[in-house]
Amino acid sequence: MRILIIAQTRIPHRQSEALRAALGLTLRGATVEVAVDGPLVLPLAERSAAALRSFGHMVHALADEDLAAAIARADAVEVWT
Repeated sequence: MRILIIAQTRIPHRQSEALRAALGLTLRGATVEVAVDGPLVLPLAERSAAALRSFGHMVHALADEDLAAAIARADAVEVWT
């Protein structure tokens, strides 16, 4: 199952929580893709993104054209605001 996590928040702790949630989903065997609105703010978010990338998951900036393609690829979408 491919799950798209959209971190559409610039609140630092919410952004970090979205990335930690994505890591948790990988422990259940899901393939995740994370689209982030804006730069990663906290070191915790940076570490989570680095871990996801090291496991082969995609973490990228939120852009309209990329978002449409990511939604089309996903089996489920989770939005963090």
